[in-house]
Amino acid sequence: MTVPNIPDTQESYKDCTRIVVGTIGNLTADQELALKELWIKTLSHITSTATAPIKVTNDQVHVDSLTAAGIAADQPEAVAKWYADNKTKVDDIKYQTVADKLYLDGKQHPVIPGSFKPLFGDDPSSRRFGNTFWKACTLHNNPDSYLLSFLRATSWNVNAAFDKIVISVNWRASQAIDKLMWDGELAQNNKLMEEGLSIKVGQDRLAFPIILVRVRLNVARERGEGTVERFAAYALERAATIARDHGERAMLLYDFSGFKLDNIDTAFIKTLVTMINETYPQTFSATVMFVNSWLFTGVWKLVRSWLDPVIAKRTFIAKDIEQLSTFVDRSQIMVDMGGELKYKYSFGYPTKEDNAQMFDVEGRQQAEDALKEAVAAFEQETSAWVSGSSAKSYNAKSRLDAAASFSDAALRLDPYIRARFVSERSSK
Repeated sequence: MTVPNIPDTQESYKDCTRIVVGTIGNLTADQELALKELWIKTLSHITSTATAPIKVTNDQVHVDSLTAAGIAADQPEAVAKWYADNKTKVDDIKYQTVADKLYLDGKQHPVIPGSFKPLFGDDPSSRRFGNTFWKACTLHNNPDSYLLSFLRATSWNVNAAFDKIVISVNWRASQAIDKLMWDGELAQNNKLMEEGLSIKVGQDRLAFPIILVRVRLNVARERGEGTVERFAAYALERAATIARDHGERAMLLYDFSGFKLDNIDTAFIKTLVTMINETYPQTFSATVMFVNSWLFTGVWKLVRSWLDPVIAKRTFIAKDIEQLSTFVDRSQIMVDMGGELKYKYSFGYPTKEDNAQMFDVEGRQQAEDALKEAVAAFEQETSAWVSGSSAKSYNAKSRLDAAASFSDAALRLDPYIRARFVSERSSK
């Protein structure tokens, strides 16, 4: 097929016009054909792997210590003994999670249910490819958007896009990203959450939410083993969830103000870049690095070599507030970065009330059943479309209706299967 030119991201920000090329409702005939071919491959793979579950290994996204010990929050005696036996470790800021902090402060009532149940009957120790694929689709308003994100990321190469989808879904399954989001901030390093290493604040010139990473708060020697991978995966999945309600995009803004030698952390950066390249290739409308440090030059040479070429074209360096204002209006830039936004981050600890619907077993089952029906309906419509036995266009009304039902069901199920973010709690 003819590969379209990649739109100029910086120009779109100057014009305050979102790029819609290659999105639903804006596909050429060749692009629609590529989407159809990718659905054929994906649906076939779902069928062929139905009896071959993917083992949960957590070898990359490590679980927190309490989970690793096989202890659930609703086992008070086992929890109390574990904390007594591991007091030195949980007192150490390198290892202390938000759950640890709450427990040590005497807030020992479970904030989320103790038992995690994967979607669609999967066992906690494994996930089926198809179930994980459809769960990933819930991060989009239409399952087509999930496939289109990989097609755009691979310049509409169907085989390359399919390979990326398989890698991404397998990673999600083996690293139990659904369980990571179920636990939410409880399993994250308490110091990173209290200080706000990665926060949602303001919006860019395209009205996409800004995910701000304050690099000066990241000090490698203050983290225990496995912390960086767990935090990176959580922060990116959280960003994708936030983006879902804002055109399925967000801006990733790195603030290098006050950047020092202690903040040079290639392991953290490479983990982030790898996850973005492989699993979140289109989540960010742009990645902007606000830099006023000479130390960054050496780091950038290394980071640039890790970036996917398509993502690299959406990555920019802003050396001062004037350059940054190309992407973000000054009213949306925090005061300590030279802007006008008077915002002070505060980490309010989660409560059981914040996650009340996670405890509603009956409500969760009804919402899950609704999503299961929506998946079946969308899959049926898509199979008919790609086989040529029904709708002649991916945009046919019956298929769009099925996609809308899928989106509605996904949003309805959401509060039953993941803990709320601090940005969601603070906006109440």
